[in-house]
Amino acid sequence: MNTENKIKTLIVKKPLKLDCGKTIKDFPIAYETYGSLNSEKDNAILVFHALTGDQFVTGTNPITNKDGWWSYAVGPDKAIDTNKYFVICSNVIGGCMGSYGPSHKDPNQKIFGTNFPVITINDMVNAQYNLLDHFGIDKLFSITGGSMGGMQVLQFISNFPDKSKTVIPIATTSNHSAQNIAFNELGRQAITADSNWKDGNYTSNNT
Repeated sequence: MNTENKIKTLIVKKPLKLDCGKTIKDFPIAYETYGSLNSEKDNAILVFHALTGDQFVTGTNPITNKDGWWSYAVGPDKAIDTNKYFVICSNVIGGCMGSYGPSHKDPNQKIFGTNFPVITINDMVNAQYNLLDHFGIDKLFSITGGSMGGMQVLQFISNFPDKSKTVIPIATTSNHSAQNIAFNELGRQAITADSNWKDGNYTSNNT
């Protein structure tokens, strides 16, 4: 499926040093916007998505043709009213909906796959900060998100305490309990137990 004309991307030219020690540059961040940015540029809300989300927070996702993951909360006359606010949502780096991730090619023109750099919440936030510069926004009206999105909210306001008027983290935490970590390990084990796993080299092993 050709998705290029359905995904907006910002190419971040300046280098970003990741927490793993690697540095990336000239990388894409896929994003979507809803509503209009006012002349004062003070009505913007940055929404961060959860692990299974993407930039299509409301309306119809043009890739899957399903409703946006937060359509009941974001839109005209809804809780996050796009008649009033300019909503920005991006796909996190390491994601699979257009932002720099494992499906992209490495410097040797090979699909990254499991060789893609380890990405942290901090990396995700630092990458998305470039959207403020892109739109010329000095200070957001609000930042919000749930679950992993909420973690990004906490990280964003920690990194950039003067860049949002209000902060709305939902169903989230600043760290994981031993139980959370154990459940995540179960998920990883389920993936690697798949007979099609092939050490993560799905693309190179397809015939």
